[in-house]
Amino acid sequence: MRPVKRGIAMSQEMAAKIYHFSRVAKVSENRVINRMLEISHEALAAFDDAGLRRIFTQPWEIARKLPSLSRQMAGRRSRLVAVVGARLSAQQRTALEELARKHRTTMSAIQRQTIERLLAKALEA
Repeated sequence: MRPVKRGIAMSQEMAAKIYHFSRVAKVSENRVINRMLEISHEALAAFDDAGLRRIFTQPWEIARKLPSLSRQMAGRRSRLVAVVGARLSAQQRTALEELARKHRTTMSAIQRQTIERLLAKALEA
């Protein structure tokens, strides 16, 4: 596949995030941008022309609050949940996801709280 180059303008903040993501993932900035575009393409695929017009013409602060777009982004977030620093079996991961959903928090927040409690107990003893 032949690459197509497009000149784009972005804020310094976005450029810094892309650079950070590329260093964390140890891939090129172009691959990070490509993946970001793939994710946005999948998230926006459900919208018709009128919905896309609203999303792209309104400021981002307003557009992200649109119910349909926020549902799409929430669905994406739940699929991209990553368990940081822990190797869990499928059953453990499912149980942790359900617990996080029940308490309306993230899996990493539950892990962090658990580790903090264990460390506090260990320091007391």
